[in-house]
Amino acid sequence: MKLPHSPLLFPVCLFTAGACLYDISPYSSSLYFFLIFLLLGFTSILYSQKNFKKLQLLLLYLSFFLLGIVYFKAYYDRSTTHYLNQNYPPKTIKEIELLRKVSSSSFYNNYIGEINRIGECSTSGNIMIRQYRDSLNYDWTPGTRLVTFEKSKALSKPLNPGQFSYKSYLNNQKIYHQIDLTSKNSLVIKSEDQNLNQKKLNFKTSVFKRIKTSELPSQSQGMIKALLFGEKKALDPKIIEDYTHAGVIHLLALSGLHIGLLMGFLMIILHPLISLKYGKRLRTLIILMVLWLYAYLIDFPPSVSRACTLFSFIIIGKEIAFGRATFHYTVLSFFILLLIYPPFLKSIGFQLSYLAVMGILIIYPLFNTLWTPKHIILKRIWEWTAVCLSAQLAISPLSLYYFHQFPGLFLLSNLMIIPFFGFYLMFCALVLIVLSIGKLPIILRILFDETTLLLNRSVQWIAEQEAFHFTSVYFSLSTTLLLYCLLLFIILWIYKRKLKILWAVALLVVSLLFNQFIESHTAASENSFWIFHKYRASLIGHQIGLDFYYFSSQIEKTNTLLEDFVNSRKLSNTYLIDLKNFYQSQKFKLLIINKKANYSQIDFDPQYLLLQNNPQINLERLLQIFNPKQIIADGSNSPWLIQKWKNTCMENGINFYDTSAKGALKINL
Repeated sequence: MKLPHSPLLFPVCLFTAGACLYDISPYSSSLYFFLIFLLLGFTSILYSQKNFKKLQLLLLYLSFFLLGIVYFKAYYDRSTTHYLNQNYPPKTIKEIELLRKVSSSSFYNNYIGEINRIGECSTSGNIMIRQYRDSLNYDWTPGTRLVTFEKSKALSKPLNPGQFSYKSYLNNQKIYHQIDLTSKNSLVIKSEDQNLNQKKLNFKTSVFKRIKTSELPSQSQGMIKALLFGEKKALDPKIIEDYTHAGVIHLLALSGLHIGLLMGFLMIILHPLISLKYGKRLRTLIILMVLWLYAYLIDFPPSVSRACTLFSFIIIGKEIAFGRATFHYTVLSFFILLLIYPPFLKSIGFQLSYLAVMGILIIYPLFNTLWTPKHIILKRIWEWTAVCLSAQLAISPLSLYYFHQFPGLFLLSNLMIIPFFGFYLMFCALVLIVLSIGKLPIILRILFDETTLLLNRSVQWIAEQEAFHFTSVYFSLSTTLLLYCLLLFIILWIYKRKLKILWAVALLVVSLLFNQFIESHTAASENSFWIFHKYRASLIGHQIGLDFYYFSSQIEKTNTLLEDFVNSRKLSNTYLIDLKNFYQSQKFKLLIINKKANYSQIDFDPQYLLLQNNPQINLERLLQIFNPKQIIADGSNSPWLIQKWKNTCMENGINFYDTSAKGALKINL
């Protein structure tokens, strides 16, 4: 059996490695060495001796590695015109153009904008804009130009361990600051109603309005928006949770399945063009235009960008009789997309999308050799099974690293739903086309509603089998990387059957076991007390080895925060404890002061005081009774009280810790 191959594979892997390490290497030295290796490479080409071929190959590989560093350094390096490189007073007037709307809630809208001018200076650089809703303002649209004197502020980092870092997510897109605007501190000076982004938004708004005014129930409307426009927020969170637990969340994300169906449909309806003189090329051109127009319409999500690029190469390759070198096209599309938009590298959707495709291309042939059913139905079932297993095997380590859960019934759900999901997707498109033309017939509406209910109830039934849904699975980065190395060498050994590869597999198994031992030993020696930050709630906990004991004032409100913490470290058990107004462990003594506490009668000498739930206290009088080395105020307190306590502590020389400003507090015991 022949291993799928591409001449670009190793150079692209080295380029990607350089891209991952770009922030730990100086730009100037990387560029210097890159140019030297490139010059040496071109010089060595002049010599045709056999000894120079290995040197040429080495120089080529080193050049790709350095190119990854240099290219990503150059992309993320802020230009001289960037607003952060300009010296200006904080309250200088700024002119901002809105690029796109990111999200919205009942209280505010989030936009990405570009600062075009500060004072008299032309500038560049994107910024996050938060538009707070009030009675005087309205939702802005892309292309709108604003002026404001408001000061921008750096993006906030997560306040608790394990929480998603929105700051890192935006930094990856070269967005470093945020500005909060209202109708009182900003002014709309111009709205570009005719730009391309505005026309796209107007089209989508018009389509969504038709969907909303139809007689379809909200669940059916949400499925159309999610499956055809990538608007997963239109779905009930419970539906998204069910699809996640069932292992078919990828069906709600626009991906290769959607693009493949669209391309197949276009090839069928445009088939008559082949009879024309240049009809085949015309059909290819139309298909490519429609694919990329659709990708633009839904804002180029990573999985769709990958699918459109890959299918474009396949179509063009077939047109020029280059063959169906799908593996090579996949590697090439990965490289091109990274060159076009480097932030894709850290996109979870981009990573999982390419891993799934690579798994199918490399692992699927191995599964296919295990059994070759003669009956057509058994053959199709085994093919689907092999595809699902291949993709899941490829994405599981990374999925566990990011999401800490594994759907045990993923194979059942995929075999039950995917074979029919393509028809449902086409049904969604048909309903949308009919809605765009006129009113939806009652029979079609009822049939679509019942189909939607059947699909979602099937997924719900699988998701409810909780015994097969594994949560709170901790995978460290080192474990994830070692697992992928092990998987890679096992695959190589199956293809090549060489003893030295088998030795590498054995070495990786030992490394993986040693890594698990080190992680377990480190976790077992942990002894730390945590005070978390949650607005209008309190959560504290004590980690002793692999066990975590916690107290929460509002369990439902702090549940997500607790899950994030548990998923971020190796733990075996969590225990909810009933806590009064003090906590003691060996030399650690904590006194909790809240509205219910009567601290005057306590015979206790605490090292730490925790203020909760706006206690009505005289802090100076409290400090005459106790002499703590630190006072902590968590998120259950009002900001004005926290500031008052902070001032009192400064006057008395007591260390004060505010979780709303500094985040969760870890006390090593």
